[in-house]
This record gives sequence, C-alpha cells and structure tokens, in this order.
Amino acid sequence: MVERPGHSLPKQARRWSDLKGAYRFLSNPHVEPRAIGGPHRALTRRECLGHPVVLCVQDGSDLQSVKVKADQYVQQSTLAVLPDGRILGLLEQRWYKRVETSEGETRQEQGARWRESDIWLESVEAVGFPPEASRWIHVADRAADDLRFMHQCLDWQCGFVVRARHDRRVNDASEKLWEHLSACPVVGTLDIKIGQQRAQRDKPARKGRRAKVAVRYATVHLGRPEHHPEVAPLTVQAVYLEEIDPPKGVEPVDWMVLTSEPVESFEGVCRIVKYYQCRWVIEEWHRCLKEGCSLEESQVDKPADLQRLAALLSIIAVRMMKLRDLADADRQGTGAQDPKVLQSSVPWVWIVVVAGLFEEDAVTLTPRQFWLNIARQGGWMGRKGDGRPGWKVIWRGWYDISQMVTGAELAQRGLLHEKKCG
Repeated sequence: MVERPGHSLPKQARRWSDLKGAYRFLSNPHVEPRAIGGPHRALTRRECLGHPVVLCVQDGSDLQSVKVKADQYVQQSTLAVLPDGRILGLLEQRWYKRVETSEGETRQEQGARWRESDIWLESVEAVGFPPEASRWIHVADRAADDLRFMHQCLDWQCGFVVRARHDRRVNDASEKLWEHLSACPVVGTLDIKIGQQRAQRDKPARKGRRAKVAVRYATVHLGRPEHHPEVAPLTVQAVYLEEIDPPKGVEPVDWMVLTSEPVESFEGVCRIVKYYQCRWVIEEWHRCLKEGCSLEESQVDKPADLQRLAALLSIIAVRMMKLRDLADADRQGTGAQDPKVLQSSVPWVWIVVVAGLFEEDAVTLTPRQFWLNIARQGGWMGRKGDGRPGWKVIWRGWYDISQMVTGAELAQRGLLHEKKCG
C-alpha cells in the first residue's frame, strides 16, 4: 500500500493469494477497526515526549466509498501536530453512524441519548492526560463549540482552542459575544493564510488564499447554556479576527476563537491564531487520505470493512505527510537537511534510485532533496513561482519510483542468484 498509495487493492497486491488475504482481513468481524491503529497511536504518544506544546487537532469527516453511501458514517480523528505545523501522528480515531432525530423527539429525550456532539468529548477522554512537562491543547472547528467539550479538556488537564459558532450572551448576559468583541479596540492586524478545503456535503470547495484581518481580544464569561443548566459556566479568552477589504464574491474571514490559554498581549493573540491555523493540517490529511490514498474509490461494500481499510490508509497518509514536512521549506524540521534522518526512515534502495535519477550522491541526499525529486518525477517543475508540490504530482512520482525500485530489487536478486549458482 505504501508503494502504491493511490491504487486499488488488486493493483497493490502482487499475487492473487495476497489480494484474497487482504479481503479476508478487511472483512473479518473479529478485527476491531480502532485496534488496527493502536500501535501507531502508542508510537505517536512516545514521539510527543520532549515537545513542550502539542496540538491535538480534532475533526470529523464523512466516510464513504463507491459502495458505501455518504452522509451515513463519520470518521473522527485527532492528530498530534506541533505548533509549526509538523504532524507527529494519530492520537485517536473512531467511527460512528449519524444519528437521525426522531419526529416529535423532545429536547429532554435528545439529552438522554447519545448525540453526535458527544464524539468530541469521547475523543478528548480517549486521548487522555498529557505526559509530564508537556502542554496538550485540543484544537477544533465550530462543531466543537460546546461548553461540555471545553470542560472535558480542562478535566483531562489539557487546553483548548475552538472556533465559536454560537453567539452566546456573555459576562452579565447584557451583551452577546460578537457584539462585545466588536466594541473592543483593535490591537493590530495580521496577514493570515486560509487553507484549501475540499467540497463537503453542505458547502462547495474553497480555494486557499491570504487575508488581512483586524484583531481584537477580551476575557469573557460564558454562562450556563439555557437548555443545559447542569453545565457549569466558564471564563475564557476570546480572540476576534475580522477581514479588512475582502475580495469581491468571497466569504470574508470572521473568526471568533475561544481559548483556555492566556492572552495578555498582541503576541499572545498571534500565538493563539497560529495554533488555530494548524487546524488546516487535518484538512490536508483528509485530502491525503481520500484523494492521495484513494479511500473513496475503494470497492469494499460494507461500512465496517471500509473502516478497517481507513485505519490502515490513515497511517500511510500520516507517513506521507511526515516525509513531506521534512521537505517543506516553510516548515523544515531539524532533520530536513540531515541525510541520516532520511536513511533511518526510507529503505536504502529508494534513496539510491531517487538519487540516481537526478545524478545526486545517495550518501549525502537529504530528506528535502529526496521528496522534491519524487515530486519532479511526477511532473513538478520546481520553478520559482511554482510553490510547494501538490498531491497529484507527488503520487505520480511515488508510483513511478516504486516501479523502478521493484526493478532494482529484482535485478539485485538475479545477480545474487547468478553469483550463488556460478
């Protein structure tokens, strides 16, 4: 699957017996989908050690394929992401079927059963306590704007950065959230990057762009929810971003971000905005999983089978993004220029083939050079104005080189056989 991430199972399997084994595994009712990623999640927690701040970026996405209908099942994932945008891995993943509200169901009855909003709380609990000397902060979009979610983060000794959806009454209930923040003074402006977003069931695709926003912030007290008086009130920091002169025909930026983290200056505001912008990483990962690994093109016909396949491909998508992070000029980690990092994470035959294609030294090839060479093989030109490689050229290059690697391995086996027989 790693060698051919964008291809179907029949193309990924080398023999008919391999394909049958894959199908037996995916359809085995004794294989719990969530358990497949257990070792990966344990390794991700280990990789978080030593980082003072780790962002637990959580989001849900429709789980669908050619034979499994959309809008029925949801995949909820939590990624460990560093504040500079580098992905560490999956901390949590689970699946659920959408809940349909029964006709005539009262609010009290809704509160007594499981609700889709509960998945955010369950994911926080599953992620658990952070390791000692590390601050974990849950980052989520508007679907998580729930006081119960915020309390859950605090109960598990984590922080939160959540984009607000509800225009609540705040402080003494005489004002609403947006009204109160709009009256606060502008403390500065920011040039922010808005990530690209694939089309969803309730809204079209959105192109990535940059926007200039005015920034305000304040401490606000959120009272008890009207329909959930059992939920305690909470004092949070609110950061309000309002776009200045948005382009014509484009929805302007109007973000209200609520956080448990201290905000005492413009620098503090910038830190919170940077944390929230790391939420784009999970959207990018969703694209990598669904488009790059072709999850939605799968022919498996049962939801549970699709969940098992998604659990496998999710780890592959993380691996691909980690490799790309090493090559990203904007988010280069300490290992981006270290050949030893590449040699410890990629088979030597791959390094030799990639280096040979572009007449470079395999011993000194860096992760950044390795990854950009793969993109070049897929058609990326690397000109000054081309920007970072896109997923399509990356997958094309990866597949081409996987074929060359297979040929190199076969040739090596042939030479060894000749030497043994000779």
